[in-house]
Amino acid sequence: MEREQFQSYLQNTALLNAGSLEGVKKLTTDFPWFTIGWLLYLKNMKNLNHSDYETVLKKVAVMVPDRKVLFRFLNDELNKKVPIITSNNKTTAYNLEGDVELEAENSLIDKFLSSDGSRLRSGKVSLGVNGNNGDKAVAEQSVKEDEGLVTETLASIYLQQKNYDKALDAYQKLSLKYPEKSVYFAGRIKEIELLKTNI
Repeated sequence: MEREQFQSYLQNTALLNAGSLEGVKKLTTDFPWFTIGWLLYLKNMKNLNHSDYETVLKKVAVMVPDRKVLFRFLNDELNKKVPIITSNNKTTAYNLEGDVELEAENSLIDKFLSSDGSRLRSGKVSLGVNGNNGDKAVAEQSVKEDEGLVTETLASIYLQQKNYDKALDAYQKLSLKYPEKSVYFAGRIKEIELLKTNI
């Protein structure tokens, strides 16, 4: 298949008919991983109400990363354009998603690249006494334990590390959180208190 013919099929899928089916199919056999070739072959089969359309659709659906694009392509809802390199090595920008979305995406990327990197920080940072952006306060807050994340495993780890005060506190919180296991936790608390007195 010639490049010009391929481009014309991409730009106007209504040209895909019984005469083009063999050429597009050959494109898929010569270049089996060329997704756009498969899209054209599938669209050609749909235009002809081909009996193997459903079988090929299942194969192509796996190859296309976005099924919405596949649906819109098959139902003529896309601006059917893809990147094609012309004979003078100049790339003509065609896009399956549509030019408007591409321009919006590019403007967002350009805006991000031209922005000041310092604005990427999120959250409130209080100023310290010396105006050092509260680095010490932020560091202290980052290592502060969350009271709601106490688990039996964490309590067991504290106990294995011989951090008895934290283990005792964790088992007391667990006893309140899970009253159905309070007898078990009470036993663990007594065990920790005995270990603390033997130190």
